Amino acid sequence: MKWLVCASAAALAMVSAGVAWAAPPPPVQAALSMLRLGASELASRWSYEEAIKSSQGSMRLAYHPGNKAGARWQIMTIDGKPPSEAQQARLAGRAAETAKEAGQGLEIGSGWLRESDYRLVKTTDDTLVYQLRPRPAEGADAATAKLLSHLAGEFVIARDGHRPLSLRLDNFEAFSPRFGVKVTAFKFLVQFKRLNGTGPVVVSRTINSVSGEIFWLKDFKNRTEVVLSHFAPAATSAPSAQSGG
Repeated sequence: MKWLVCASAAALAMVSAGVAWAAPPPPVQAALSMLRLGASELASRWSYEEAIKSSQGSMRLAYHPGNKAGARWQIMTIDGKPPSEAQQARLAGRAAETAKEAGQGLEIGSGWLRESDYRLVKTTDDTLVYQLRPRPAEGADAATAKLLSHLAGEFVIARDGHRPLSLRLDNFEAFSPRFGVKVTAFKFLVQFKRLNGTGPVVVSRTINSVSGEIFWLKDFKNRTEVVLSHFAPAATSAPSAQSGG
């Protein structure tokens, strides 16, 4: 069921010029621009750690952009323990893939999120809350388009400066992503933060949970949480990982 755990990450990773739906409201456009810039700066100028926890176990990774390609992601711990030599050898080439599958390759601000429909539903002293109905970007595969067609949610941004605060998606009806599989509950939450007070705005936490039935005989429930921490400008930091990736 790995594809189910990563379904939302795969959808969020779509990057495309997009279909010509109505442009998002100006505050949303500003928030998405911050996220695009933040993703680029995070990948090229910041080191950080990523903790992944799911029903299959836990893993902590470290990212450092100053390392050569293929070695920027490093595995620090697996289920709370330093990886063994056998685990290091087996997972050395998969650290970056694991991080992306867990949600860090979201490319939030591009693709489907830019093409979605937004409606302002609530205003507070501090926030603007938009109802979100996702639409697939041009070139999206059939599975992505089908997933998005069953989801809706909200995008919350700061009223002052239009900094993105959180994104939430839920299914509003049960759906079948493939033969014999019925998804009854799908939830995806993303939280954002600004680094060092004046730095880029980046993803700080994601939670993806999926539950349903397989051939009406077996229930499944998967939950993956990813937390990013220990952010530091790359020029003044060094990788703290213990294993290669």
